[in-house]
Amino acid sequence: MQHQIFKVLIISFLVCTGFFTAHAKDAPKPILSDLQITQLGYKEASTLPSELKGHRPLNRVLVNFVGVDEIKLLQSIAPDIEFVSIEAMGESGNKISGDFDAIVLSCGAPASLKHVTDVAWVHSFAAGVEDCLSHPTLIALNGNYILTNGRGTAAATIAEHVIAMTMSFSRGLHIFRDSQSNASWDRQLIYGTTLTTTVNGKTMLILGLGSIGKEVARRAKALGMRVTATRNSSREGPDYIDYVGLADETLALVKEADVVVNTLPATPSTKGFLDGKFFKAMKSSALLVSVGRGATTNTDDLIAALQAGELRGAALDVTDPEPLPTDHPLWKQKNVIITPHIAGTGSGSIDGAFKLMLENLRRYQSDEPLLNTVNKEAGY
Repeated sequence: MQHQIFKVLIISFLVCTGFFTAHAKDAPKPILSDLQITQLGYKEASTLPSELKGHRPLNRVLVNFVGVDEIKLLQSIAPDIEFVSIEAMGESGNKISGDFDAIVLSCGAPASLKHVTDVAWVHSFAAGVEDCLSHPTLIALNGNYILTNGRGTAAATIAEHVIAMTMSFSRGLHIFRDSQSNASWDRQLIYGTTLTTTVNGKTMLILGLGSIGKEVARRAKALGMRVTATRNSSREGPDYIDYVGLADETLALVKEADVVVNTLPATPSTKGFLDGKFFKAMKSSALLVSVGRGATTNTDDLIAALQAGELRGAALDVTDPEPLPTDHPLWKQKNVIITPHIAGTGSGSIDGAFKLMLENLRRYQSDEPLLNTVNKEAGY
């Protein structure tokens, strides 16, 4: 059903924008306007595709998570390219052979890379690219390929998930859901506790002020929260964020936060960043919401901190490991809400991811600066 909704959204978008009215000999119209690019937080490269390492003309492209209709849309932009869909060739992909100049996939499904050897361009529908960067196929290319990602396409959706988790803890909904399961009308739960409270006037700290972090901040501010954030690159941030600090200020800012939102990417420098020292710096009444990458948190330290009462609770959309084993102790923690890495899902996110990929394909073919090129050394 989601796949059908996805096709209808894409086709309707392109029809409404007049994309299909252009003659084949005309250059394809932009899929995204400058305003949309700005609003979604996509970053335009400072160089042309032809100036990037590994660039070459595209003749054959392997795409994942698309069907026949989406292939037709791709060919309408680049009629001279042969697009091969893993789905169209069957689940196993055994019929796929030959060389490909590019691959479109989610790096969370790196098995797709077994079908390619020497690619000029890799585009990830998702923002996280650690599984691509660590794959032997791409390591062997020694950086001689272009990597773009879907950073920003699901930012609004993930931000809503963060707020939903925050509000669930604020109002004790996870506890009352357990009571509902037991048919227990227990109003005594709230007396003498901080089970139900308000976020108004509280401080939210966002770790990693990227596209997701900014959307979270926008919503938190609208709820009356004071918002602080950290980022590696600079202290710059939108005016609805009260303070932006550098990464080395994290522990000082954590001490002030009532809600800590982890949106950090998985890189060598962020692995296990949220550790015992970090949790000891948190308020015992504070909540951790994690939607970045599971590897950024030391899971053993988190469990120990939860059991010791060093923080009020944790709302986790990402864990380490993933999927979380059925016998993992996190499942049994009453002060934890777990969702199975689905914060970014929804028809709007899928629609946005495909439109970004279409726009980047158009730009690659026209030799215009690509959107969301990844710094492979930094990992994002």
